[in-house]
Amino acid sequence: MKKRKKKTQTVAQLKKRAWKLLSEIVRRKYADSSGFSRCYTCGDAAHWSDLHAGHAIPGRTGAVLLDEDILRPQDAKCNIWGRGMHHIFAAKLIKEHSMDWWEAKLASAKQVKKWSRSDLLSKIEEYQAKIAALT
Repeated sequence: MKKRKKKTQTVAQLKKRAWKLLSEIVRRKYADSSGFSRCYTCGDAAHWSDLHAGHAIPGRTGAVLLDEDILRPQDAKCNIWGRGMHHIFAAKLIKEHSMDWWEAKLASAKQVKKWSRSDLLSKIEEYQAKIAALT
């Protein structure tokens, strides 16, 4: 019986896998010992598994997608139906960091980021280690 070769994942598949892991990290990172966290924009409490990882800067471009600094837990009400509630999200991040920090994040979001297979594989390894540390 022949062994089948494992198909090499595409960059798009690796990006999707990295995003899934990073999303879990963000949602778990802000959860308490019982697994509950608050939506960053409205403050409603929910179990981390019921929350989303929302982006402060809209769009899922390469530069924004895996930027952990601008990700926080959000409930579906804010992230989907409230379209991210970016006005509240941005104001809170500016208060936490600074306006200069925020302007630098906005500028970097406009940069084109092409992820290579090796970049994504190392991100995936890094994220798997972080999840292991959080569990």
